[in-house]
Amino acid sequence: MGMEALISRRLEVRSGAEQEINAILSGSRQVWGMGITQEDYVEYHRLVRHHPWSEKNFQHLVLGDELGDIFSSCKLYLHQIKADGQLYRVGSIGAVFTPSVYRSKGYARQMLEHLLDRLREDGYDLAMLFSDIGTEFYARFNFRVVRKYDPVYAFLNGKRERAQVMIYEFLPPELLDWHLRYAAGQRFSLVRSPDYFQLLSDRITWHRRYMGFREQRVIVSREDSSYLWVDLSRFRIILRDFGTASPNPAHALSGLLSGLRAKHGFKELGGWLPNDFDNYSFLQLKEKRLRSKTVLMISALSKKAEAVFKLPDDQIHFWLADYF
Repeated sequence: MGMEALISRRLEVRSGAEQEINAILSGSRQVWGMGITQEDYVEYHRLVRHHPWSEKNFQHLVLGDELGDIFSSCKLYLHQIKADGQLYRVGSIGAVFTPSVYRSKGYARQMLEHLLDRLREDGYDLAMLFSDIGTEFYARFNFRVVRKYDPVYAFLNGKRERAQVMIYEFLPPELLDWHLRYAAGQRFSLVRSPDYFQLLSDRITWHRRYMGFREQRVIVSREDSSYLWVDLSRFRIILRDFGTASPNPAHALSGLLSGLRAKHGFKELGGWLPNDFDNYSFLQLKEKRLRSKTVLMISALSKKAEAVFKLPDDQIHFWLADYF
C-alpha cells in the first residue's frame, strides 16, 4: 500500500493554489477533457472556480505536503437537497484524481477519509459523487449506488398544440421560478439559489466556448411559463433541464417539443430524464439502459440522512445541468 510514503510525509487536505490546480488539470485533461486544448480546459475551470457562487460553495482540494507535492485531488461542491420536503446539507465530491506516479499507494483513500470526516464535523448530512471508475473503490467509504436507467424516447407524430418558442443561449432569470415550481412536485431535488442558477447560465457560454458543446440552447415558451435546456442535433436532442410553472407539465413539455421540432427537427429525446416522462402519451419509450458510467453514489453522514435511503432509486433524480 506504500504506507512508508504516507508515514514519512506530513500531508494535509487543503484548497489548491492556482498553479497547483493548473498542474492537476494538465493531468486530468487526458481523462475528462480529450479533444480540448490545455488553455481552454484551464480557462473553463478558472471561470467556474471564481464565480460568485463558487467562492462560497466550491473548492478544488488537494492532498499535499509542506514541499508542495500534490498526491491526490478532488472537487467539493456544497449544496442542499430537498427530499420529501426535508432539507439536507450535501457535500458533492467530483473529479477524484491522483497523478499516475502516486496511484495505488493509498493517497486518494486518505484524502477522502479526511474529507468525509470534516464534512461530518461541519454538520453535513449527505455525501454524493458521480463515479466514472466503477463503484468498488467508493463502496469502502459506505457509498451506495443509486441505480439509474437512462431512457431514449421517440417523439410521436400527431396533432398537438405547438408552443410559440424563443431560443436563447443563456437562462433568463425568470426561469428559476419556473424550475422551482416544477421541482416542488418532485420527491427529490437539488436546491437552486439565484447565484447557482446564474452559474448554470454562465456555464452554457463557457461550455460552448471552451468545452466544445456548441449546440446547447434554451427553448422558452413564455405563454406556458416553461423551458427546455437541450443539446441539439438533427437526430436526437439531449435534454439537460426542464422547468415549468404550468399545472400540467406534460402539456407544457409537449408544446415545447412541438415548437422546437417545427424550428429544428429531431426524432428522439434522451438525457438524464425523470421516470414521469414514461407516462407522457406523446413520447414512446425505445430503450432504457442501466447507467454504467457517471454512476451516482450517496453516503449518509448523519442519522437524519438515513431517510433519504428509503426513497426508491428512481425518485433520486438529477438533471444533467446539475452534474458536478
